[in-house]
Amino acid sequence: MGVRKLHTVFMAYAIFLALGVCLVVLINGAVYLLGVETGYIYPLNKVSAEVENARKALQSKAQITGNDIPPLCEYVLFAGDGDYKSGSISREASIPIWETCMENNETSGKPYLYTVINREHETLILRYRMTAQFHNPLLHTIFPSADWVLIAVILLETLFLLIFLSHIFGKYLRNKIDILLSVVRKIEQKDLDFEIQKSQLYEIDLTLDALGHMKQALKKSLSEQWQAEKLRREQISALAHDLKTPLTIIRGNTELLYDTALTTEQRECADYITDSYGQMQIYIKALIDMSKAAAGYPLHRETFPLPDYFAQIKVSIDALCNTKKIRLNMNTDSIPPQLTADKVLLGRAILNIVNNALDYSPPGGTLHVDVSGEDGFVKICVIDEGPGFSQEALTHAKEQFYMADLSRGSAQHFGMGLYIADSIAAQHGGELTVENASETGGARVTLKLPFS
Repeated sequence: MGVRKLHTVFMAYAIFLALGVCLVVLINGAVYLLGVETGYIYPLNKVSAEVENARKALQSKAQITGNDIPPLCEYVLFAGDGDYKSGSISREASIPIWETCMENNETSGKPYLYTVINREHETLILRYRMTAQFHNPLLHTIFPSADWVLIAVILLETLFLLIFLSHIFGKYLRNKIDILLSVVRKIEQKDLDFEIQKSQLYEIDLTLDALGHMKQALKKSLSEQWQAEKLRREQISALAHDLKTPLTIIRGNTELLYDTALTTEQRECADYITDSYGQMQIYIKALIDMSKAAAGYPLHRETFPLPDYFAQIKVSIDALCNTKKIRLNMNTDSIPPQLTADKVLLGRAILNIVNNALDYSPPGGTLHVDVSGEDGFVKICVIDEGPGFSQEALTHAKEQFYMADLSRGSAQHFGMGLYIADSIAAQHGGELTVENASETGGARVTLKLPFS
């Protein structure tokens, strides 16, 4: 199938709709004429002809009954002075008929036509509708006008035709647009290794071509960015490891200095060197952690019993809390029996979160740790009694090196703690969420990992 333009599609829609309407009118017109030919429908001229044919008989007949009246007509019989005598029309309804026909000399009054037949000492007035009518009594009662039925049927069928064609053409256009949306979603997710399928619709294909050029440019840009990022991580990692050698030499020589006779001033200088060495070790560890977290830690998954594992974790958390005079409230009553994960990395993520919470927990406060299993996930929730996250921190707390919230900063983790925990959670198919806890006014950090 060749490429179509959008105006061609709408033109085809208009043509199909016009042809459909013509077909509906022709079919219903043919059915209407068939009804006229077979006597199921009486057109107005046929009713008028029946009335004229019966005029002489009605003038001369001694007594008028309902059987003498032409089909689809109603009648009323008046005395010479206008008094009501009989008829299929009630006495009350006959009064305006006498006024219309005899006093005003009119032969119509919507929606009826009237025919006046003068008899000896009597006047007979026939009334019939100014429209085609069904001969069948039931249809005649339900639908007094066959013409309006024809118009209503044509309008309804046209409406159904419009809905049907709109659905068909809407589905056609939706399928074409879905191709465009699929490409946009893949580019949005940075999935750039795919071939763009043509829609065979000119305007959408133009957009797809533009997206194709953008995809290639983005792919090239991201590839260069990934390569540069990889090179940066490798350089940082190499630099961090290279720094260890001279630092080790400095440390060894400093320790040798302590074995010699030092003056007070010399010993102070040696202490400064030792303290600076320790600080440099912290910086180097932070650089190595940063490069590993960005590249992804190697996972060593294993299945292990959770109650025993968290009993060990509790010992470590207790030790951290004791150093800062903070009470620990840890609940592990509803944990699942086992978990498949990297034990070492999971422990590191939990202790990073705990350390982050302890950094700004007030002395004498309580650290709340709740471990539970629900909906196929293990949830480790750590709540502190500190000042909580600011609005800015709620957005950026998991980002690398984020330390803008000074009330929640630390000189020891350089804004890496939650970033590393989040990286470990993502590698396990889980997530890390941060929020403020209404029950303590502090922060709540939740680590979620799937059972397997």
